[in-house]
Amino acid sequence: MNLYAQLPKETPEQKTERMKWWTDARFGMFIHWGLYAQAARHEWVKKYERITDEQYQKYFNLFNPDMFKPHEWAKMAKEAGMKYAVITTKHHEGFCMFDSEYTDYKVTNTLYGKDIIKDWVEAFRAEGLKVGFYYSLIDWHHPDYTIDRVHPQSVKTGDEYAILNKGRDMNKYRKYLKNQVRELLTNYGKIDVIWLDYSFPSGEHGKG
Repeated sequence: MNLYAQLPKETPEQKTERMKWWTDARFGMFIHWGLYAQAARHEWVKKYERITDEQYQKYFNLFNPDMFKPHEWAKMAKEAGMKYAVITTKHHEGFCMFDSEYTDYKVTNTLYGKDIIKDWVEAFRAEGLKVGFYYSLIDWHHPDYTIDRVHPQSVKTGDEYAILNKGRDMNKYRKYLKNQVRELLTNYGKIDVIWLDYSFPSGEHGKG
């Protein structure tokens, strides 16, 4: 899954200039947030505790961070001397913290009903901070994402994987992924950092 093929070529000097702000910034904030925060254990809770989609749905149904105050967060970050902030737009669970047109599994369909990423970006930009997006290549919720060894539904034998993955199409998921990354890099103004997380496992039931 190569997202770099369409990037323009640059000289070492151009790269140094492009990365200068990052090199100089040194201190920033990384916000890890999603449905898993309600479980209050860890962001891989769905995998480690082998939670099914049906069981995990309660976190979607209850999601309503009505005390979210991005302007206060941004102000505190600036006062602490931070120069940038990165936030999870979608973690491995597949839940989107932004209003994507490619899925219903998103924050605007929860009780909260608003685009958290939009409000967050506007608040941090208003304080003069650079903004970045984390986006997971993994998606344990998408119906076409094939089940592998790090999936909550992982199994032990090849035959079992074949049964579980029947009808799933990673090519469709790749298109979904690229469309969402395009949304993130188009709908929220200039994004200073894009953090694409995960290196797929290799082998017969990996994607590496």
